[in-house]
Amino acid sequence: MIHEIEEEPLFLKVKSRDTVLVGEDEICKVLSFVGGARDPLAPTLFQVANVDTGEIKFVHGEEVREIVSTYEQEVQKTIESPAEGPITNILPTVENYEKKIGNNKLSGN
Repeated sequence: MIHEIEEEPLFLKVKSRDTVLVGEDEICKVLSFVGGARDPLAPTLFQVANVDTGEIKFVHGEEVREIVSTYEQEVQKTIESPAEGPITNILPTVENYEKKIGNNKLSGN
């Protein structure tokens, strides 16, 4: 007798803040989930935000076709290659203002 190991459904692996493919062509960010009656920790319904339209709605777990990007992957990408320089480059300081206006020193009276 061969025992086949059933792989758990994809929607059980989805967590809040993951980016998922819903249906055929809708990319959504998972905002929260609602557990099932039998197992409150198993997500049954997901509250998602469509990344293109901003529409917020509930979808059933079976509608999730793929996990496009997990939250952990997105954080790791941000750490490895930040889109902008350190925050000290944009804080409102005298030095940053001087850079902005062309390195002309601010002089007091």
